[in-house]
Amino acid sequence: MGYSSEDKPNPRGEICVRGDMSFVGYYKDPENTKKTIDSEGWTHTGDVGEIDVNGRFRIIDRVKNIMKLAQGEYVAIERVESLYSAASVVSQIFVYGDSLQAYLVAVLVPEPVQLSLIASKVWGTKVEPDNVEQLAKAIKDPEVQIALKASLDVEAQRNGLKGFERVKRFVVSLEPFSVENNCLTPTLKIRRKDAYNKYKTEIDNMYALGEPKL
Repeated sequence: MGYSSEDKPNPRGEICVRGDMSFVGYYKDPENTKKTIDSEGWTHTGDVGEIDVNGRFRIIDRVKNIMKLAQGEYVAIERVESLYSAASVVSQIFVYGDSLQAYLVAVLVPEPVQLSLIASKVWGTKVEPDNVEQLAKAIKDPEVQIALKASLDVEAQRNGLKGFERVKRFVVSLEPFSVENNCLTPTLKIRRKDAYNKYKTEIDNMYALGEPKL
């Protein structure tokens, strides 16, 4: 994934720990213990971290959130989500990759004010951010979707995402991911399996269309 202890200015990689206070193994489960603790006694936490100039650790990714696409490219899904989330049009985004497919898709929950501004520009008439009926109509409008995609592409370009790291297709929803709909954990992280199951039909339909040329 391009993480290395030789990275400058901050070394990056999986955080491993060892010592008397460290994890010693799973109860009556030597197979999973062997997967977690290596031959030198290091416990692999599964967290990808970086060390700043003051020697502090910062968690930047999870090993389990790294997936492989059909052409062999590895993608850090949460990192991609984090970078796209910086776009003003994004309220929430769930990025999904299928190991049998060569590209990423996403479910986008747009920021209402930004969505209303885009819809207003496309339609040439004022759309209020609290007009749910108009916003629901806007997310189905192909021209509005093109404008949303353009905003995502700008953010991808600004952050230097590679072609295979970029979202090629997406669906738009006005329903936020939440603890109530079981798409967020109590700490507000996406429950990936549940989010996928909620939008499985839409995701399958996007992949059925094939990879866009652009």
